[in-house]
Amino acid sequence: MVSIIIPCYNCESFVHRAIASVIGQTYREWELLLVNNNSVDGTQQVLESYQKQNPGQIFVFQEGKKGAPAARNKGLSHAKGKWVQYLDADDELLPEKLEQQVQLAESENADCVIGNATLVELKAGKLEHSLRPLYKKDIWIGLITSQMGITSAILWKKKILDKIKGWNEELTSSQEYDMMFRMLKSGGKVVIDEHVKTLIHKTDSSISKDPDRSKMVRIIDNRVKLRLQIMEHLTNINELTEERKAMIHRYIYLELYGNKIDVKEYQSTKLNGLVLEIPLKLRLSNSWKDTKKNIKAGLKSLLAGKRKLATE
Repeated sequence: MVSIIIPCYNCESFVHRAIASVIGQTYREWELLLVNNNSVDGTQQVLESYQKQNPGQIFVFQEGKKGAPAARNKGLSHAKGKWVQYLDADDELLPEKLEQQVQLAESENADCVIGNATLVELKAGKLEHSLRPLYKKDIWIGLITSQMGITSAILWKKKILDKIKGWNEELTSSQEYDMMFRMLKSGGKVVIDEHVKTLIHKTDSSISKDPDRSKMVRIIDNRVKLRLQIMEHLTNINELTEERKAMIHRYIYLELYGNKIDVKEYQSTKLNGLVLEIPLKLRLSNSWKDTKKNIKAGLKSLLAGKRKLATE
């Protein structure tokens, strides 16, 4: 069985889409755990209506601690399935998502299936679709560059989630990749599913546009800290290749420049003396206009001109 967990916060106007995508799965061995996380709109009534329509298969829970990680952990604590599918309330699963990924996971004896996804975004009144890329050549580089899937596109074995104790509720960002990192450290086996079976409905939440500068810096700090932890772990197990090391340095460098954070100051205060080793061709000018242009060129260079570095 697959336990599908949806954290729900003020989502009465769109959670129908996510729930309908679960009910429409070709794979029928599932339970749906809806976790209301302090909603103040009509979310609770919507969730209860689905529970009444599907007794014994859809369940509603409450989580008082704020944040999706706490809601997801609440669902995990009640999950009875062998597999766990997290689904954000504004996303949707394509009909064969569970069936095909459970089959793949079973055949490969995997702990985690990293699926592909299409981003659906409203721009200038028009819906635009783009593929969220995966990096399958090296799972560690995929982790470093945030190209190892996104929450709603991944299928987990519950046993591995229990082993790593689920989501870190203390983190305010990078929770998803932190959990993936802990899963890999614990020896979890990952398989990549390049087929698109998930739609991610994206809103314009770019942190570079967030007026709260301190919030942005905290998000950047979490991203950078995770990469430093990855580098330390790979060093300890003698698997820090030159390519992986370069990717970590470049990711941090581009993350700082892309969000107008002074690299030298950051190095001296938050990188524990680490000096970023960046090829000359990736060094950016002081002009923000040139910086944006060079960032795009740098990102293409990072992944052979074929993939876009995600900074989520």
